[in-house]
Amino acid sequence: MGQRLPLSTTGDARARVRSLLARPRWPGGQPRDRRGQHRQLVSRQLKTRGFTLIEILVVVTIIALVTGGALLALGLIGGQSGSSRDLERLQSLLLDARDRAELENRDYGVRLLADGYEFMAFDAGTGRWLPIADRVLGVARWSTPLELELDVEGRRVLLRREPERDLAPAPDFGVDASGEFTAFELRTVVGSPPRVWRLGPDDAGELQLRELQGREPAAAPRIGQ
Repeated sequence: MGQRLPLSTTGDARARVRSLLARPRWPGGQPRDRRGQHRQLVSRQLKTRGFTLIEILVVVTIIALVTGGALLALGLIGGQSGSSRDLERLQSLLLDARDRAELENRDYGVRLLADGYEFMAFDAGTGRWLPIADRVLGVARWSTPLELELDVEGRRVLLRREPERDLAPAPDFGVDASGEFTAFELRTVVGSPPRVWRLGPDDAGELQLRELQGREPAAAPRIGQ
């Protein structure tokens, strides 16, 4: 009779199964996590990609615009002196006064002083012009003494050389409740050789600040001394 093959015990079978399961199923001996490897690859690409050329150009453009605006506000570029910057500020405040006039349905005005100007508002209750005392529209001073000329509705206005104590002060020009500016022209002489800058409404009624080309500045009183 033939010899019978020895049967493996239960414990030996379990050991063989564990041995087979523990063997590496691919080179390297570690399971391949394709999703994990893909995420790691994408992460590395994002970290090493850096900025594109378009992104760099956008950042440079934003920096240039911000820097240029700051320099213009400080008057470091553009060739404008303190005199023309004072008129720029007055122009901006007049536009703000126009918005208030239309919103509040009352007239606003500007009264020139010896060393600056003040904003006023018409009080319908008392029928008088009253000074405005707030942080935006109020009393302002010229940054430097100015040579000024003022025409209102085609007529020259004598500017104040010394502070006055008017019992009923009135503005020299302004804007009414409908948003229409007085027909005025305020001029100042800037620089050497002298250049004349003009602030006032244009033919369409829009407030404009521009240089008067080819015009010789007339003798004007110096305001602010």
